[in-house]
Amino acid sequence: MKSTPERAPERAPDRTPEGASESGRRHEPAREPVRELVLLEGLNPTGVAHVHREALRVLRSAIDTAHVDAYSDDAWPAEVLPSYERLLTLASEAQADGRRSRRDDPGMGIDIDVSDDEQFGLLLAVAPHTIHAEACQGDRPVFSANDSGTSLWLAVTREQEAELRLQIRELGIPAAVLGDVPRRRRSR
Repeated sequence: MKSTPERAPERAPDRTPEGASESGRRHEPAREPVRELVLLEGLNPTGVAHVHREALRVLRSAIDTAHVDAYSDDAWPAEVLPSYERLLTLASEAQADGRRSRRDDPGMGIDIDVSDDEQFGLLLAVAPHTIHAEACQGDRPVFSANDSGTSLWLAVTREQEAELRLQIRELGIPAAVLGDVPRRRRSR
C-alpha cells in the first residue's frame, strides 16, 4: 500500500490590503537614498532649458504630483507661448469645473498630470522659464525650478543622476553643471 504525502493544511487567504500591516497601518516603501543637486552658474539660456527638461524627463516616472506657475520675470520665448496659453486654459477649465477655487489666481499653482503626455509637454516647455514649478514623489519634493530659469534643484537617486548626466552630455552640456547643494554656514 502506497502512502500519500501529507499535505499542509490550506491557509486562509491573506485579507490584509497590499502595503498594509496586520494592524492596518500602511508601510512606506523603502526610499532609495537621494542626492540633492543644483544647477550651477555659467550655462547659456538654451543649455539651462535643456537641463531643466532632461531633469523632468528622467524624473517623470517618479513624479506623483506637479504644478507650475504661468508667470515669468522675463518675456516668454515665442516657442513657449502656445504652452503658456494652454496652461492658462487648463487653469480656467479647473476653475469652471470646481477643481480650483474661483478666488485662486488662475496663473498660480496649475496642476499638471505628468502621466498625460500633453500636460507633461506643457511642463517641459514652461518649467525653464517660470517663476516656480515643482514636482513631488509622495510628500517628498524631487524637482523645483524657480526665478525664471536661474534656479533648479533636484533630488535624484544614483540611477537617475547617472541617466541625467548622460542625457545632458549627449546634448553637449558638461555634466559638471550640476553640483551639490551648497552647505549653509551655521550662525553662532
